[in-house]
Amino acid sequence: MTDENELNIAIGTDIVEIDRFRNLETESPFYDRVFSARELEYCRGFSNPSPHFATTFAGKEAVLKATNSNCRASLSNIEILRDEDGAPYVILHQDCNRDIHVSLSYSSSHAVAVALAVDQSHSSEVNLIRGLLEETVKQILPRSEVS
Repeated sequence: MTDENELNIAIGTDIVEIDRFRNLETESPFYDRVFSARELEYCRGFSNPSPHFATTFAGKEAVLKATNSNCRASLSNIEILRDEDGAPYVILHQDCNRDIHVSLSYSSSHAVAVALAVDQSHSSEVNLIRGLLEETVKQILPRSEVS
């Protein structure tokens, strides 16, 4: 039995080698299968899109892991977008009764993502959730390597 005041959180993490995307052909069908038009536009807007594709992909994988037991999401119905300040956020194109929060980062060789799926009844705890995400990402990649 779960205490109604207890945060019901599921976590997902993923780490991706950026070289996987550096070595992928620019017009590979993989991009259209996995990324939305908005994600493609965002990543391709950089002179070096590889770390951005890798980070977005890691975010999608982390979301899958965080939501898998509750809503069986797929890569194609998860969007990792950025707000006007560049902060990542998730749009899940299916009902999951979860609020999804994500933190993304990359170094010269790896991209990392942490996602938290929080029961919607606890969505008011967003500051606590964001703090947990940031601390987790800092522990995964050395501080001197984080971008």
